[in-house]
Formats: sequence, C-alpha cells, structure tokens
Amino acid sequence: MNIIHIVTRMEHHSPHSGYDRLSDYIFCKRSQPSFMFKLMGVVPDIFWGFFLRKSNLYLVPQLKREIDLQIRSIFLQKSIFHFLYGENDFRRFNPFGKHKLFVTYHFPPEKFHAYFLRPPKLNMVNALIVLGTNQADYFSKWISKEKIVFIPHGIDTKFFIPSQKKKKEGEILFVGTHLRDFESLKEVIKKINRLSPKVSFTIITFKKNWNLFSNLKNVKLFDEVDEDFLLKQYQGHQLLFLPLVNTTANNTLLEAAACGLPIITTDVGAIRDYLDDKSAVLVPSGKIDLMVSTILDILNDENKKKELSIETRKKALLFDWKIIADKIKKIYEVY
Repeated sequence: MNIIHIVTRMEHHSPHSGYDRLSDYIFCKRSQPSFMFKLMGVVPDIFWGFFLRKSNLYLVPQLKREIDLQIRSIFLQKSIFHFLYGENDFRRFNPFGKHKLFVTYHFPPEKFHAYFLRPPKLNMVNALIVLGTNQADYFSKWISKEKIVFIPHGIDTKFFIPSQKKKKEGEILFVGTHLRDFESLKEVIKKINRLSPKVSFTIITFKKNWNLFSNLKNVKLFDEVDEDFLLKQYQGHQLLFLPLVNTTANNTLLEAAACGLPIITTDVGAIRDYLDDKSAVLVPSGKIDLMVSTILDILNDENKKKELSIETRKKALLFDWKIIADKIKKIYEVY
C-alpha cells in the first residue's frame, strides 16, 4: 500500500528536528505538487481566499494542496494519507473508501481551542494520532476514543548525543518560543542575578522576544542559530531551564534529553508523557523561588547532575525515531 505523508516543514526546526523526520523512518512518499496544483496557480489567490476562514496556520497553499490531493486520490491505488501537522494542513480532504486517512495533532487543548471552535470533520479519519495524553479527552468530543491513539514524538538519538567535553561552569540554557513561560524565565534570571551573579544564561529564541531580557545581566541572546551551534549548546551547558505554560511534545526537551543535559522544566500539560521525576526536575508552574533554589542546588551538586544526565539520556532513547516509526506503521495496519 502506498504511504503518502503531507508535510509543512517548520522553518525554525533544524534539519534533524521536527515531526516530519518521521518520513525518514517509514518507506513513504512526501506529497509533491502535481500539474493540477500548478494549474490552480493561474487563478489569483484572492479567489481561493473566499474558501478560507481567517487563519494564520492554514493558507491558500494548504487549501490548493488539499484540492490537488482530493483529485489525485480518485486515480490512486489504495493508499495511506497521513497529515503530519493537522493544525496546519488538514481541513477538507476526504478520501474515498479505498484509502486510509491519519492525522496527527500537536497543540494542547487550550491552544487548539483558541484556534478552532471545533476541529475539521473527523468522522472520515481512520485514526487521530495525538502527541500528548492530555489531548485525548478533548478530541473525544468529536471522534470516538477508540480512534484516538497516543504515540509520542520521536527524536534522532544518533545526532543528538552527549559529549564528554567539559561543561561550561554555571551556564544555563533556554531554547525556543512556542508555549514558553517567558515571564517566569525573566523573574528567575532577576533573582539569580542577585543571589549568584556568576551564573549566566544562554537564551536562543526569536528576536522579537529579546526585549524581555534587556535589563538583565549575564544573558547571552541568539536567534536563527545553525544546527551545529545548537547541538554544541545542548552538549556544553550544565543545565536546561525550560519553563512552559503548556505542552504536548516539545522538541527542545527531547533534544536536550538525548544530549544528556540535566533538565528543569514545568510540570504542565503532557510533560510526564516524556519526562518523570527520575529523568528531570519537574516544578509547579509559577513557583519562582522554588525554581531559583532548584537551579542553584543542582548547579552545586555534581552527583545530581551526573545522575540526571544518565537518566535523561536513557529516557530519550525510548523515543528514538525507529521505535516511534514502528508504532506508527502498526497503526497504519491495524486501523
């Protein structure tokens, strides 16, 4: 059976990151524009815009791709269609009975609800794949629970690996923008500036967020770093501090874990689908003083850092892409 993955590549993901890496571990084709898609290009985008609801996720190219797929599906032999980023790419596609349809959703329920009053019609989906167990109850309002399957996000554990080089003393790493708790990060840095002025923070995030840290000391800011630089940061820092407002899967946490970087993060959303009290330090949301004391305690405890480094790498190995891809292939067969 043909397997076709429908993908929108996220520009901020490094080459070895992102959910679309799944395609590299499954014998499949990535959907490519056909002659029909190109032919639709002669019609001005303003026309196609009449068929769109306001959205900064699903735009004219995604609409035309679904129309293109719908037409092509008439002539294709029995195939599996898997929309890897449902929020961005899936709205109207409705394959005929001979085909199978799978959609993966990434957003936690609160964020999903902010974008969609309700999801697209899901009755034609063979299975809906969620990346966090916190999504299951939410989607069960529109699709039977038997069709909702939790399969974790994967990680390339051959690229993201620990290094034996000496770590940067007293240096803490923060990476990303999506669902990050910047307010807590800022307050923690303020307090640590006063309590332990030798501790410094490396922050990799979109430049639009830099103004949040303009009055803070011991902060290095980076944007649009290449993958080799990012890997060296995971391997070279003593600690990842990643406060979150919510989460399902999180690439930064998986990448840091695979590199054996000790992690302190917020106990929110589906975090415990990926980390536990043995492999990371999970702190309640908004507890600034506890975050500060935890960071300083771990920085000064060599044994704890070594223990966390070993355990977080072991945890990440459970999410190696080969393991995750095998689970996805079984879902293709069973549903």
